[in-house]
Amino acid sequence: MLLLVYLPLKKLLKLLFLLSLSAVGIFFTGLLFFQEGQNGSTTAAYAYGIRLASRVYCFGTLGSVFAATTSLTELIYSLQQQLRLPPVFAYGLMAAFHMAPMIPKEYRNIQFSLKSRGITYSKLSLKPLIPLMVKSIRWSELLAAAMESRGFVGDAPRTYAVNYSVTLKDWLFGLGLLGAGLILTLLPV
Repeated sequence: MLLLVYLPLKKLLKLLFLLSLSAVGIFFTGLLFFQEGQNGSTTAAYAYGIRLASRVYCFGTLGSVFAATTSLTELIYSLQQQLRLPPVFAYGLMAAFHMAPMIPKEYRNIQFSLKSRGITYSKLSLKPLIPLMVKSIRWSELLAAAMESRGFVGDAPRTYAVNYSVTLKDWLFGLGLLGAGLILTLLPV
């Protein structure tokens, strides 16, 4: 599936390395904690570990391909048009995703500010988190005020530059995945 999507080789190798680390950990967890009655066979334990590890690859690859090929704006607009997500929630989600990268930078600024004032705290202290929460609330209030001042009304009918619709190809792809999953589930191990 990854071959169908253009991913740079370096990014693909990094993805496969991270998935492999997770899969190996899950494999050994399944191997060590497998129990089938009192006399669990080693072959069954290995098969169980491999089944668990393969799930990491399946779901990890699926999620990675989705993340690599879909922009946040496309996802939010599609949720609005297909699942009728209210615009207030849609724009709130979009704002949260766009503000998330600013939080670590602001956290470091707060740490530097506390150090410059001579305030000491442990690594598990809540002292830097309280100003961070206040700053985040202030950001959200400013964003809400800016949206209202520009005429954003949550219940008003909206138009979109790009209309996303579910086509026959999408339905066939979904049914194909469902059928493949059903067939693989019913196959004997």
